[in-house]
Amino acid sequence: MLTPVVQVVGFSNTGKTMIVEGLIRILKKRGIRVAAIKHAPHGYAVDVPGKDTWRYYGAGAEKVVVVGAESITVHERFRKVPDLNQICRLIQDVDLIIVEGFKHQAGPKIEVLRKGYSPERLTVGDDLIAVVTDSPVEDPVPCFALQEIEPLADFILKRFSVPKGS
Repeated sequence: MLTPVVQVVGFSNTGKTMIVEGLIRILKKRGIRVAAIKHAPHGYAVDVPGKDTWRYYGAGAEKVVVVGAESITVHERFRKVPDLNQICRLIQDVDLIIVEGFKHQAGPKIEVLRKGYSPERLTVGDDLIAVVTDSPVEDPVPCFALQEIEPLADFILKRFSVPKGS
C-alpha cells in the first residue's frame, strides 16, 4: 500500500513551516509515524562549513551518510532533480508523508494564504484539498484558520484514511 502524501504549498513567509511543524507534533502525539520533505529550490547547506561531512561532500562524494545515536542522514548528489514521487519512494515505514513545497508537482495540496504575502492563488483544480488562511475566503474546499492545526490534522487523517501507528 502506498503511503499517503500531502503537500503544503504557498508563497514565502505564509506560515507553511509553522503548519507542517504543528501537524507533525499533533500527529506524533496521536501515534502517527510522519515523514517530512522540504523543497529547497534555491539550495541548502549540506552541513556546517568545516565539519567532516561538509568536507566530504565538498570534495565530491556522491553520497555522504551521517550516523548518530538516534538518526541517520543521507546527502546524495543528483544529476537531475528527482520528482516528488521518486523522493517519496525512498521513504518507508511511515503512515503519512507531509511535503512543504513542490507546488508545481501533481498531488493533493493544502494552500496557505496570508494577507500581504499571497499576491495570488497558487493552486487550482483537482489537486487542492484545503486552504489555510488568515482571512476569510470563498472556496469549494474546506478552509482552516492558521491556528486550526488540530482540525486540519483531523481532516488529513480522515481524507487519507491514515491508520494509527501501524
